[in-house]
Amino acid sequence: MKKHLEKYLHQNIPLSQAMGMQVEEASAVKVILKAPLTPNINHKKTVFGGSLHAAATLACWSLLHLNLKELQDVQIVIAKSEVNFQAPVLGDFTAECLLPEKKIWERFLKVLEAKSKAPIHLLAHIRSSEQICVAYHGVFVVLKNAS
Repeated sequence: MKKHLEKYLHQNIPLSQAMGMQVEEASAVKVILKAPLTPNINHKKTVFGGSLHAAATLACWSLLHLNLKELQDVQIVIAKSEVNFQAPVLGDFTAECLLPEKKIWERFLKVLEAKSKAPIHLLAHIRSSEQICVAYHGVFVVLKNAS
């Protein structure tokens, strides 16, 4: 599943390849993406904030993609996001997104089935050297039968 997701991201979201993004873990409950400092470095020799935002968004999007890939004609779009930069990222980093609790996920699926459109709130964290450096909150909207 890891290599398939990584290939899909690199072919369909080229920014992921430019960032050096690799899939460290990919399951129905958790996605962890990792990226090196070098292609994401800024003028301060830390990771560029836009790269961190993109990595968190990609982790959340990937988790939804893995869980919804069996559905036909589904689009996953980001509607809103908020990033809290807590510490500079000085080296390689990971972006991790966990599936929300079962009750929230099941409600999301029911709304999607009933209305063919449903929002879901996802959280992600960016870690570097075992420290959480970035907290991310994204609101994604899934559109069913949206070709």
